[in-house]
This record gives sequence, C-alpha cells and structure tokens, in this order.
Amino acid sequence: MKTGDIILIPFPFAEYTNRKVRPSVLVCLTKDKYKDLVVSAISSVVPDRLNENEILIRPDKTNNLRTESVIKVDRIVPVKAEDVIANIGELNKDDLAKFKRKFKNLIDE
Repeated sequence: MKTGDIILIPFPFAEYTNRKVRPSVLVCLTKDKYKDLVVSAISSVVPDRLNENEILIRPDKTNNLRTESVIKVDRIVPVKAEDVIANIGELNKDDLAKFKRKFKNLIDE
C-alpha cells in the first residue's frame, strides 16, 4: 500500500468510543514493527464551503468512489492493517498532488 490509496476501514470518532465504516486516504505506514496505517478521513457530506484542510474529489475510475466526497486532510488517525475491509482505489494524480500539498501545509503553517 502507498500514499494516496483509498481504503475502507472502521474509522474512529474523535472520542474513540465508536467507529464508522468509511473510505479513507492512506497517508503512510508506520515504520515500527506494527506497520499500522495512518489515514485521513473521506466524507460524502460535502459542505457548501470547504475549509483550507479539505479537498473535494469527484468519483472516477481511479478512486472508485460512489459519490462526490471530501478528504478531511487534518482528520488523521492510526489504524491497524488488519482492520482494512477493502482497497477501493487510489487518488488520481491531481488529487494526490493536492492531498500532499495540503498535508504538508498542516505542519508548515
């Protein structure tokens, strides 16, 4: 798996008491012995105005999403690799470039 892959996982809520199955973008694998996945959430709830840490993505043959969605670049969590339900697709070249730029901006501000 690589940065930009879209996977279906039980994504934890902020308080870590519940999880919801949703697509997520793979940021990276951890470099320790556990090889956990670090992911950003994808939501099909598209706001009227995106914030600076969101990216609108439209379904295509590369990402295999069903509907227009938003990557929430700053909604980041580690998850276990064994929790992956499915590999859905990957971000297309342009969306991957936007994702990397926004992710880098999180720490460069």
